[in-house]
Amino acid sequence: MNESTAAVTLAVAMSTLHHEHIVRINDPDNLVSPWLTREQLWRGLHHTVVAPQTVDESIDTANVCEIAPGRLRREIHRGPHCLADEVELAPGDSVIIRADCKGSFAGSTLTIRIEEPAPEALFVRFTYEIQGLEAVRDEEEDQARRSAYQASDIERIRQARRFSAFLH
Repeated sequence: MNESTAAVTLAVAMSTLHHEHIVRINDPDNLVSPWLTREQLWRGLHHTVVAPQTVDESIDTANVCEIAPGRLRREIHRGPHCLADEVELAPGDSVIIRADCKGSFAGSTLTIRIEEPAPEALFVRFTYEIQGLEAVRDEEEDQARRSAYQASDIERIRQARRFSAFLH
C-alpha cells in the first residue's frame, strides 16, 4: 500500500458522532440550587473555558491566550501530552470549541449555547460533532462516550454555578 492509498483508506475508515443534550439551569421544582441570571451563567461558563482544569481533574496545566477579539487559543497539558484547540466566544450566548486541525479529532466541535425560551428559564445546550472516530465501533462504545460527555457537562455547570456564587 502506497502513501496515498493509506491516506484514502484512513479517510474512509473514520466516522463522526453527533451528540446533543440540554441541562436546565433554573428549575422551579429545585429550591436548593440558586437561580442564575444569564450574565452569571455566562461568567461561570466563560470561567470553565479559560480555566478548563476546574472541569477536568486530568488537566495538569492550561495556557490560554487571546488571538483575536472573541477568540482564544488553548494548550491543555495532561502529563506528556498537549492538546490544542481554539475557542470562539459570543458573550452571553455561546462558546464553540474547535479541536486543533492537526490532531486526531481535527474538525470536531463542542458548541455550548445558552437558551432562554422565557425570562429566567435558562438552559444550556451542548452539541458535540466528533470527527475522526473509527468507523467500526459498537453502540456500547458510543453510549459510553455520550455518558462521559454528559457527566463532564454537568460538572461544567456545577463549576459555573460555584464560580458565580464565589463572585457574590
